[in-house]
Amino acid sequence: MEIKDQPKLRFHGVDIINVNFISTSFKKQSKVDIEVEPQVFLPVDQPNIFKIIMKVNLKGEEHFRLDLVAVGNFEISSDEVTEEIRKTLINANATAIMFPYIRAFIATFTANLGHTTGAIDIPTKFFKGNIKEFNPSAEEILLNKPAQQSVE
Repeated sequence: MEIKDQPKLRFHGVDIINVNFISTSFKKQSKVDIEVEPQVFLPVDQPNIFKIIMKVNLKGEEHFRLDLVAVGNFEISSDEVTEEIRKTLINANATAIMFPYIRAFIATFTANLGHTTGAIDIPTKFFKGNIKEFNPSAEEILLNKPAQQSVE
């Protein structure tokens, strides 16, 4: 009987590459709307590597807006990575691993704003379905930079 190693997902951290905060008044916010849009970047020449680009938008009813873009860096440690394994690890595991780091960043960032917003603790989020693929520009690929898009 042959025993094969199971593919392992390695997480190499989150890079917060863009943060934009605007406040129009000083008051603690009770209701905060959150939008999260994850995308995946799959380098053609490296089938064991992928990046999750997550755009997060927080809005506090005409009081403030916080937009950020984070990039999660992942590696699949296996010699044989099938497309099915890759999709499962991307869609089921990667966003769940990455999102708590973003939640912690937002809580710490807003806690340090003094009376502007107060600490904002966003709830846990569950991601379902297939994540849309991000296609960076040729310039971003050539420069080997994390894929960036402006948050609007």
